[in-house]
Amino acid sequence: MFYLKTSIEKPLCFLSAGSFTADEDWTHVQRVIDNIEIIICTKGTVFIQQEDEKYKIGEGDVLLLLPSHIHKGYATSVKGTSFYWVHFKWDNTCSVLDEKSAAEEMYLAGNNPYFNGLNGMILLPSCFHTSSIERIGILSRQLLHINESRYYTGLGVDYILTSLLIELTEQAIAQASDESNRGIPPENLSKILEWIRVHLTWEISLKQVAYEFNYTREYLARYFKKHMGMSMLGYIHRMKMAKARELLCQSDLSIKEIAAALGFQDDKYFLRLFKRHEKITPGEYRKAYYRIHMNNS
Repeated sequence: MFYLKTSIEKPLCFLSAGSFTADEDWTHVQRVIDNIEIIICTKGTVFIQQEDEKYKIGEGDVLLLLPSHIHKGYATSVKGTSFYWVHFKWDNTCSVLDEKSAAEEMYLAGNNPYFNGLNGMILLPSCFHTSSIERIGILSRQLLHINESRYYTGLGVDYILTSLLIELTEQAIAQASDESNRGIPPENLSKILEWIRVHLTWEISLKQVAYEFNYTREYLARYFKKHMGMSMLGYIHRMKMAKARELLCQSDLSIKEIAAALGFQDDKYFLRLFKRHEKITPGEYRKAYYRIHMNNS
């Protein structure tokens, strides 16, 4: 399996799309395209081969077809088989990743709220099953409708295409997260994260958490890094900085008091850590973000 990764800092460039239904038994023709195609099966089974790789696409399955590859049907689909198809441009932000590196990114995106490696990107497996074909169907129909409506700007269909691919990536991430957790007790990690949140005002250490959950420090360090993509200390610091930002904006506590409230015995260390994360000092942050909207109903 391969993965397609591309930037969505700008909307992707839509080329064409449609909804296909076989009026009789049907086999996909052999061809080579110069763009990316996505096939979303809604009924029946589609049999497509890309180079030497054969795919059997059933209802709710999604298939990516790459440019400059030979595509052809290798078996016959029955009458009534249907799917959405979408073509969009391949540009210099597109890249194809191997399964291991892409799967790690997907797992982290689904489990670690501080992982932002996919920010501004989509990442799709070559073939996967959607968790909600209904949402995909709605976006696909919107895409077809806007394309046929001839909006005053072509960006309308580009943005809907991008929204569709974001939704597909979201569902692929959720699937990757579920699959990676098989055989691993996810409740253990959830309990550790919740314990850290509850005790955020403490001076938390890896040794302390390891003792609390009856792990060795070495095992816990490896376990946490594998499933969260960062060290435990790095995660704790990010949690503390998030709480510090909240206290700076929503309380009258001095910076020294905030440092103490978050378990820092050395307020100078807190100042250095905050500046490393936020690129400005706590005092500068408070001055910059003091304007808030308040209401009582």
